Amino acid sequence: MSTIAIVNGVIHAPGQAPAHGTLLVEGDTIRAVGPPGDVTAPAGARVVDAAGMAVAPGLIDLHIHGLLGHDSMGPGLADVIRALPAYGVTAFTATTITLPHDEILAGLDAMAVVLRKPPRGARCVGIHLEGPFLSPEWAGMATRDWFEPLRWERFAEYQHAADGAIRLVTLAPECGDALRAIPRLLAGGVVPVVGHSNATYEQVVEAMRVGLCHATHTFNAMRPLHHRQPGVVGAVLALDEITAQVVADGVHVHPAVIKILLRAKGPERVVLVSDAAPLAGMPEGEYEWEHKIITVRDGSCRLADGTIAGAHALLDTGVRTLVERVGLSLTDALAPATSNPARVLGLRQGCLSPGCLADLVLLDEHNRPAVTFVGGVVVYDRDSRYL
Repeated sequence: MSTIAIVNGVIHAPGQAPAHGTLLVEGDTIRAVGPPGDVTAPAGARVVDAAGMAVAPGLIDLHIHGLLGHDSMGPGLADVIRALPAYGVTAFTATTITLPHDEILAGLDAMAVVLRKPPRGARCVGIHLEGPFLSPEWAGMATRDWFEPLRWERFAEYQHAADGAIRLVTLAPECGDALRAIPRLLAGGVVPVVGHSNATYEQVVEAMRVGLCHATHTFNAMRPLHHRQPGVVGAVLALDEITAQVVADGVHVHPAVIKILLRAKGPERVVLVSDAAPLAGMPEGEYEWEHKIITVRDGSCRLADGTIAGAHALLDTGVRTLVERVGLSLTDALAPATSNPARVLGLRQGCLSPGCLADLVLLDEHNRPAVTFVGGVVVYDRDSRYL
């Protein structure tokens, strides 16, 4: 079994003060981490000199549709897996969009084919089904005619097409059989998520009581907060049982509102996501994404009417936004992108403790990914120092 010693780095473990230290990896697992005097490289270990860079858990994105022209809802998922380590992402849930029923089935089937033998890159730890069980009153960029109320038989059909890979389902709890489906989703290891919803505060509370526990891109495409009608946003802010996704690309949500979310929820209940479109990272111009024309301009992806159509930035940008515009320390900014999403899905990564999977990223002085490890293997090396 191979051993790697990452030395001369600053360890940024969630919930702990940053400290200079050494991290040992055996095989695909972290075996030790601590001060240089307490943890040393054993004989024969491969030594990786971090040269003062931050050593952090790899980023985990629970809401991403693709990047660089690759759509995660189909065979392009293989290219998404290969590309994400360059952005520090080591695990993610590939996220769908609302399409006609047959196209959703075809997309899920193609995703399942990729997941049977994934290429080297980030771990795709499941599928996030975003649609069609949404409210037409909060469609966002999606086509309302393709929405439908949640029926268990329909979800089961999607899960079958996905080979059981669906791990999260965004739904409008006020529509269809959502309240009866939520406990069944949980029992099957699927996280029920409120989003694209016109539910009242009371309806979200009712859904929470039967197991609703997570919120999709909080503030976006959901009934907003009013001081007499709290709506979905008010429920997400008030209920400790619900963890809240937020997109910190500087377009979806104002940094001051992210600060309010962090204060209301507590930093341990906020999950940073990218909501990156397949056009993320692409040059400015017009593109087609699933039957719609999207314009990329000024760091955003939009329909002709100005509606946001996914993000142009990846998750590492969100971490930098939390540091540079929200005012968090790097360690505190990393938790919503590492340990918090790991808890949502019960993953063994997102931490730097012995026994955790060795999914890691080295960040330079500008908090940009320089080296990414998945399972103790270098899968991205910006400066070709370690490959």
